[in-house]
Amino acid sequence: MAHLSNDEFLIQLEQLFAARKDKGSVFLLQKRMTWQPEASTSTAPAAGAPGDDVEMGDSAGERRADEDREWPLLLRATDGKSDKKAKVKLTTVVQPPDVTPFLDRYSLLLRQTFSSALRPKRKRADLLRARTLRQLTRAAARTARKTGEPQPGREELEERAARAVKASEARAKAAGAGAGAGAFRPALPKVVGPRRGNGVQRRRRAERRREKAVQRAKRKASAKAGP
Repeated sequence: MAHLSNDEFLIQLEQLFAARKDKGSVFLLQKRMTWQPEASTSTAPAAGAPGDDVEMGDSAGERRADEDREWPLLLRATDGKSDKKAKVKLTTVVQPPDVTPFLDRYSLLLRQTFSSALRPKRKRADLLRARTLRQLTRAAARTARKTGEPQPGREELEERAARAVKASEARAKAAGAGAGAGAFRPALPKVVGPRRGNGVQRRRRAERRREKAVQRAKRKASAKAGP
């Protein structure tokens, strides 16, 4: 398959992302291109007369030259289909002078694609409303099966769910503000250990810590309530 130009690669890659947005995947590959058609990969010495000396190259110098050299960048993108005829495969080679501007455009395309593919985060109230609506729908269906009465409509169930969520938020707000005795829910230490015999001292220490925690919570609640 012939390599695409850098501009054509980005255009077709954007089209591939759009085609696989709802369903499917896009596989990306990016690596240094070190293969050279004109260079031989064989390291075997050339055939000569028996007994001739073989000249050894400076392998260390060649390695240093390869490390300092700027290599082209090879990029591939496929849709991952097993059918070779239907498989989409995009390939391009970026030369060293064009790597930086190309990667700027390439990374911008990836950021735009990934950000649009992410699902927006739902708020806690929306999640609670959806869960309450499902519970009310199931409860209404069970009641309708038992009594034979018609099931409430969607709008009525949504109104009930909204009222339930609003009441739950009001209770949570009142509990956080420390309003009334019903909102007094201190986090108390757990009392463990036997009531007599070995370990009774451990239980008594836990009971004393629990009592101190209760007293601190009561003082804090009374201070919030004010005179």
